[in-house]
Amino acid sequence: MKKNELSDIRPLPPLMLVLGYAGLGPFVLLSVMMLHAAFVGPGLQSSSVFGLYTPYLFISYSAIILSFLSGTLWSRNGYAPESTQKELLLLGSNFLALIAWLALILVYFSSVMTMLAVSLLIAGFASVLLFERSMMITNKSYWRLRLYLTGTVIATQLLVLFLLIEDL
Repeated sequence: MKKNELSDIRPLPPLMLVLGYAGLGPFVLLSVMMLHAAFVGPGLQSSSVFGLYTPYLFISYSAIILSFLSGTLWSRNGYAPESTQKELLLLGSNFLALIAWLALILVYFSSVMTMLAVSLLIAGFASVLLFERSMMITNKSYWRLRLYLTGTVIATQLLVLFLLIEDL
């Protein structure tokens, strides 16, 4: 088997699938709410859920999920094939958690910093996927799920970034 070849086709536990797809709910719902407010409603600035500004809810949920995924990288450190890779994985997982925290702080400064926060989160989610791929996880079902989930998350984040730019 070649390095990084996907060969294992075992099905994933049903709970993993349910939780993975359920986790997309807030990404999709909040981004659709912002899209509606921006183009049909009174504008993105008026978009809120229980009085909370929807873009900030979206960013905070994104940061929490990125932190969670960073923690899963930490726990998978034992599966990394080389000691240098293990060290990079530990450093990377901590760096991504700090990026998520930084995204939460940036929203307090300006609209431009809010766009930077979303951009950092996009890079963070893509990085988690790259880190996982480097760990030589060979389950095809897992990769299909991760690609779909991360692709959807990044698509919603790109939409939110577009809406924030349009709102300037």
